[in-house]
This record gives sequence, structure tokens and C-alpha cells, in this order.
Amino acid sequence: MHDPAHHTTAAKAPDKENGVDEMRNIQVPEHLDLGVYGARGIPSTYSGYETFLTVLLPELAARGHQVTMYCRSGEVEQTPSYQGVKKVFLPAIASKQLSTLSHGALAALATRRAQHDVVLVVNVANAAFCLLTRLAGQRIALNTDGQEWLRGKWGRTARAYFRGSARIARWSASALIADGIGMRDIYEQQFKAESTVIPYCWTEIDHEEHLEALDSLGVSPYGYFLIAGRLIPENNIHRVARSYLASGARTPLVVLGAANYDSPVTRELRELADKDSRLILGGHITDRAAYATTVRLARAYFHTHSVGGINPSLLEAMGCGARIIALDTVFNREALGEAGEYFSDFDHTLPALMRRLDDTSGVDDELRALAVKRANGRFSLEQVADSYERLLMTVARSPRWGRTTLQTQWAEKEAGREATLERVR
Repeated sequence: MHDPAHHTTAAKAPDKENGVDEMRNIQVPEHLDLGVYGARGIPSTYSGYETFLTVLLPELAARGHQVTMYCRSGEVEQTPSYQGVKKVFLPAIASKQLSTLSHGALAALATRRAQHDVVLVVNVANAAFCLLTRLAGQRIALNTDGQEWLRGKWGRTARAYFRGSARIARWSASALIADGIGMRDIYEQQFKAESTVIPYCWTEIDHEEHLEALDSLGVSPYGYFLIAGRLIPENNIHRVARSYLASGARTPLVVLGAANYDSPVTRELRELADKDSRLILGGHITDRAAYATTVRLARAYFHTHSVGGINPSLLEAMGCGARIIALDTVFNREALGEAGEYFSDFDHTLPALMRRLDDTSGVDDELRALAVKRANGRFSLEQVADSYERLLMTVARSPRWGRTTLQTQWAEKEAGREATLERVR
């Protein structure tokens, strides 16, 4: 239930041109009681949702909002709170297919019972649970994230479930959040659903060099290539490893990351590494400062995620000052802009790039500086939190069945980019 000190004020009529529904005389909380579910929990360094919420939620709590994160038992450190965010632990079935759904069902019931002003849900797989609680009067903002129905780790039934969830998303939530223009367009064109564009953010990591991280991998500054991410098919890390071995480059390739299931990508990488010592498997680095050092001091950082939208690990690499080579997709260009290089295929373009980089120092201060500037200027925590706060406050004061979309600074294509985006679709 709400804290007795949870004050409210009368809402003002919104600007309909910004796509906000009529709100009449609804009471507006000065500070939100916000519930959050859909990710494993915080703090975490595992994947996009977790790393993003680990920084966003404490920022919202610091602004005076009451924030409760519903975490999966056994997935993150079992403490009662984290940097002002209350943590509630609920069980989940330990299964690749059922962990998200089982926890989502319990969390949806828990958030409704708690009567939060608004609930922020991540992962479109939870759309059905959002719909049920919305029918009971809950106001919900749903971050739809990427194209889960295209991910190679899912079987036919799971992919069909994700696509079905995307179809009902526009009825399931008071507001949908897309992490970029590319994902907004997909939901508009394929599912007739409007979204507010708010990307993930870059947050400053300690810039002190942790060279022991390189020592543990057996590499030296600017003397290695790097690729990092979850070891799942659509991140194409195994294809980068194949391209690298085919290139004949002498600079070693470090692979960082793990998978939370028996991934065929993991098995293939182990087989390749057993045959060639130039391929170094470093696993998952939990120390963010050590990880930042490893990214920053790589001769080149390869980002090859192929399923939308904007990926937090790319923003993190930009902020760290990496020399980035990215797969040419709408989503990667939307994040990286002119602050890196692109390749279009793994058989010819990428091996050729690797051979060229093998003969250079890999420092390239200009591109590194552009990446840092773009991360800090376009994807800062403060700007992203401002937009989340504004959207969540608007949803909290909207009519029960109102649909909310807000115009944000990320919702328009940058000058000079439209033709490029269309070309690589």
C-alpha cells in the first residue's frame, strides 16, 4: 500500500500534440511508488536489462521515488536493498524457457498487490501478465527491448510465444518503450503499436587502468582484438572467431562472455580455441572497472549483434573509448554513428579488416574520442533517467485505459543518417 506520506497534486491538462492522452482531474504523485520486474535483479553485470536497471533504478531512487525491484531468487546478491532500491525476491523455475515466465507471473501478482503507482516491466515476454494486471487497474510501462522472436537460442514454440507477446503489447501496457528508432519502427509496422523512444544509457566507469585484467588473459595493451557479449547465435561471436582464424592475423582475439544455457556457440568456441592458441576465451568479467580496461586497451573491439535494437554493450564500449568495428545494421549505426567502422559480411570484409588492423597500432585516437563524446553526449544516464521519469510520471497520472507516448530527443533520425539507415535495412 502507499506510504501515508506519499503526497499528490492535481494534474494539469497535457499537450495532445505530444501524444499524451487526456488526463482530466487525476491526482499526480510528487514522487512515484514504482515497481519493476522482468529482469533477474540488481546489481548485475550479466546482460542488457540487468546492467541498465542497476544504474537507472538507483538514479530514480536518488530523485526521491520509492523504487522496488522484484528479483529472481538465487540470481543476484540476496540483500534487502541496493543504493536506495528495495529488493523483493521471488522464485522462478530454473529453465531456459520457463524462468522468465514463472517469475514474471509471480511478480505481476506481487506488483498488483502492492498497488504501485506505476510498474516498469522489461521483456515483451511478460506482455500477457501486464495485460492481466492492467485489466485490474494497474498502470504499466513496458520496455519491449529487441526482436526476441528472431533469436537463435529459442525453439519454434518460444519464438511463436514472443511474436504473440509483441502482437498484444499495445493493449498490455499504458506505454511501450523502444530503445531506438529501429525498434519503434518495427513495432509500428509489424504490430501497429506506438512507442516512446528512450535508449539504454552509458554510465561512467572508473578510468583507472586495471592492467592485471590483461595479465590474466596473457595480453598487453593494444596487442589484442576483443569481442564480448552473451554467447548466443545472433551475437555472431562464433562467426567472428571463424573470420579471425581465416584472416591469418597474428594479433590474438580475446572472447569475453558466457551463456546461461548449454549454448552451441560456447561449444564451438571451445573447439576452435583448443585448436588455435591465438583465440583466448576469457569468460565473463564481473569487475566493471577491469572490464572497461580490457575494452579500452584492445586494438579493436568487434560488435556483431544482429538482432535489434540498440545494445547496451555497444554503448558501454563507446563510453570506454574503444576502437569499434561493428556489423552494419540499422541498430548498430543508430548507436555508433560516425564513431566507428562497419563491415557487411563475415567471409570477406571482416577478415580483410582484421588483416589491416593486424598491421597497425590500433590506437586511432580520433575514432576513440568520437565514441566517448557520443556516449557521453547522446546516451548519458541523466538524459535517459529524465525521460524515464517524465514517461513514468505521465503514465501514473493517465486514465486507466489511456495510451501514452512522449516525444524524446532520440525519436528523430539524425541529419544525414536517413539514407544510410534505409540502405542497410
